[in-house]
Amino acid sequence: MKTKLPIIILFLSLAYSSLQAQEPASPQDSIPPAAPKVDTLFAGGLLPAVVDTLPPEEGEEPVADSLRKDTMLPTFLDTLAVNTSLDMSSIILSKDSLDAPVDYSAVDSMIYDLANEQVHLYGQAQVNYTNISLKAAHIIFNWKTNIVTAEGMPDSLGRQAGLPEFADGGQSFTADSIRYNFNSKRGVVYEVVTQQEDVIVRGSRSKFLAQEPADSTGEAQNIVYSSDAIFTTCTHEEPHFGIRSRKQKVVPNKLVVVGPSNLEIMNVPTPVWLPFGFFPISQGRQTGLLFPRDYQFSPQWGFGLEGIGWYFPLGDHFNLSLTSRVYLKGTFGVDAISQYNKRYKYNGNFKLGYDIRRNEDDEGVITRPRSFIFQWNHQQDRSAHPTINFGGSINIQTNNYQQRVFNDQRVQNNQLRSNLTFSKTWRDKPLNFAASFNHSQNSNTGAVSVSFPNLQFQTQALNPFKRKNRAGPEKWYEAITLRYNAEARNRFEAVDSTLFTQETLDNAQFGVQQRVNAGTSFKVLRYFNLNPSVNYDEVWYLRTLRRDFDPSALRVDTLVDGGKVTFDTLSYGEVVERQVSGFEAYRQFNASISLNTQIFGTVRFGNGKLRGLRHVMKPSLSFGYTPDYTREELGYFREVRDPNTLDMFDRYSIFQGGIFGAPSASGEQMALSYSINNIFEAKYFSKKDSTEEKLKLFDNIIVSGNYNFAADSLQWSPVNLSGTTRMFKGMTTVGVRATFDPYNTDANGRRIDELRWKADQKLLRFDGASARFNTNITVGKIRALLFGEEEELVTETTAEEARERQDGRRERVEETDFLSLFENFRISHNMALEWDALADGRDTLFISTNAINFNGSVQLTPNWFINIGSFGYDFVRKGITYPSLGFTRDLHCWEAGASWQPQRGTYSFYIRVKPGSLDFLNIPYNRTNGDARGAF
Repeated sequence: MKTKLPIIILFLSLAYSSLQAQEPASPQDSIPPAAPKVDTLFAGGLLPAVVDTLPPEEGEEPVADSLRKDTMLPTFLDTLAVNTSLDMSSIILSKDSLDAPVDYSAVDSMIYDLANEQVHLYGQAQVNYTNISLKAAHIIFNWKTNIVTAEGMPDSLGRQAGLPEFADGGQSFTADSIRYNFNSKRGVVYEVVTQQEDVIVRGSRSKFLAQEPADSTGEAQNIVYSSDAIFTTCTHEEPHFGIRSRKQKVVPNKLVVVGPSNLEIMNVPTPVWLPFGFFPISQGRQTGLLFPRDYQFSPQWGFGLEGIGWYFPLGDHFNLSLTSRVYLKGTFGVDAISQYNKRYKYNGNFKLGYDIRRNEDDEGVITRPRSFIFQWNHQQDRSAHPTINFGGSINIQTNNYQQRVFNDQRVQNNQLRSNLTFSKTWRDKPLNFAASFNHSQNSNTGAVSVSFPNLQFQTQALNPFKRKNRAGPEKWYEAITLRYNAEARNRFEAVDSTLFTQETLDNAQFGVQQRVNAGTSFKVLRYFNLNPSVNYDEVWYLRTLRRDFDPSALRVDTLVDGGKVTFDTLSYGEVVERQVSGFEAYRQFNASISLNTQIFGTVRFGNGKLRGLRHVMKPSLSFGYTPDYTREELGYFREVRDPNTLDMFDRYSIFQGGIFGAPSASGEQMALSYSINNIFEAKYFSKKDSTEEKLKLFDNIIVSGNYNFAADSLQWSPVNLSGTTRMFKGMTTVGVRATFDPYNTDANGRRIDELRWKADQKLLRFDGASARFNTNITVGKIRALLFGEEEELVTETTAEEARERQDGRRERVEETDFLSLFENFRISHNMALEWDALADGRDTLFISTNAINFNGSVQLTPNWFINIGSFGYDFVRKGITYPSLGFTRDLHCWEAGASWQPQRGTYSFYIRVKPGSLDFLNIPYNRTNGDARGAF
């Protein structure tokens, strides 16, 4: 049932007029107007009446009634004709009239009280005025005063239902009852529940009024004043916690201002009081205070705050958070964290951190080591530019920052790497250019290597002999390709504590490498591929190595024996290294030709589970030549000799340790190399879909070696055997390597120029082997193994899922069977076996690596989780590998949890409000890595 108030009153008045027209009116009841009468009726009161459009009888004055002049009813519009001579300026509107119609409807019934000028709406009643909407079980609208009253009604069980819901634009709230004036735009509500962002405000009595916008582009806001109210982020009807205050003011989408208030937990007041408070609830990004996530206490550092700072939105695409760690005893840290994102252009983030940690040893000596971190991740969108790309990551730390500041899985990462690259291609030219920054760092040893800048220019494959207007078949020389590659690098090597010093800059190494490759490929004898190639390298250095023997550097030990002083000479001299500045270059040349083909062997079976076997053999022969670069006339290698005896101590390359390495020291090479790659596959009948499926038995089994014609001895190289296969539907990867030598060894295990075949009629001697087993087990893989179900592949994750994974929590899954308890669980096992051949002919087998690791979470109940961040055991070292254990408990709007890292001696326990506007309410208790003795 839906209508408009003016139309309802119109029909009621017409019905009443037709009843009065059946009885003649008395003369005294007539109202002879002197002029056309207009009654102003509009929205909240009367309907507009217009002049009667029917002509009056002869001798009568014009009257407003279109039926009879003596009627007492107000006049209405005659639909038969329109008087166009009406003067609209003579119409006077009431000051209390509204500027828009009021629409209302109800599902149950409507009752009009004409005497009191009210309409009662029952059953899913709704009143709409401009952008204001009111819904309730019972609504009373007074069209004279423009006041609407709404309330709920008991349902069949006696419970209050259909509570009023008020909405004004983007603002809304519910209450037990509401009284609102459309004119003044003010209202009073009882037991109101309003929500701004994630903050829910519950007040016993509230007033709200509309604040006019500052300009035409703004929107009106309903400012709510409440008494005896509680605000919380708990969505339960009876909030589990909240901050109760006697007075509150809520400015929508801006902030909540409270007077004296205290914290309540389960409706029980706590001793925690606040004299006043400002809680921003702004939508979008706003500059403001970042409340500390954790309150800490450490015997080593004292009381502290973690994560307190300020947030800055820098435009539409950038933001910046400045946070700090502050402890009373002198431990301090500050972080600058920024995220940026521009659609179809780029996205990334960076972190700049500085930390000072107070350490006090058992003797009371206090130190304050400083550490630094810089992390940057940048990705350019593929559609941003067709020929230019820029992106990568940087992760540089000093003084073991992550070990001191973090307490999660990052402490296990001892190797830090960075790679940031700018690349440019040309659409109409076969040219590429790249500039990059590379960095590697070992947090245990502190060794740092930084390569910057790295410049690389290269061409794509060029065909210099290819005809532009080719007629007839392609000649063999037309397939010759030519490539050019030029690269320049600058490298700094130091420890992290001296990385940013002048000494590191002075010891920088610089080099340039140019490389030209020419080659081609064509078929011979129909089934063979012939691939000749020629390579030329040229390397430039500005600093080279020199080693000199200093006979005067004698080291002696003074021994006192029975009062006599004796001298024990340990060395008659030493080799001194130095770097020499100046341009030096070396050049290398090699040529090769290879021949390869493929051989297929297939066996088919008619019936049974196994339907066929397939063997693919890929043999390859190659011949290569490399000159001898150890010749004295080239000057690439030098000898260290005693100037007195001319005895040689060492032979070295002056380019040793350079960025692009040094020339080969193996002498002249004229080697024939061989390689055979074998792939084994099988076909089996699948009853699941009645088709033949392929199964790869071995990914590869490779046999390789060479024979060097230019060597004066030991021409045959060892024979290398390697293979890879997968087992248990990909859960386990097996890699095997073995070495067999055609030569015998002496008593010290060194190779001698004596073939095994001549000594004892055996072709090869077993030299050593290794096997590695890497197993990764998930519930999906276990199901695939036991039940034939496919493992679920996750390609994308939402921001919330990524945050939960980063925090150590996992997505909750529905429990369907026993395995679903371990849905978020992963087990990895690594084992390596080594076989070594001893000099006495015996073989020894030992396990070099054998470690198992667990990580994941187990959902015991819908609210209880057991978290295993990392737990493993090394069977070789016979020790636990970095265990991290914990649990979490979901308490609706709260959460509790604990974590323990026994190897680092740290633990934590917390009860806190879930992330939101009030997540600063938490009770932490922990032991930091500074309190754990021997943590570093």
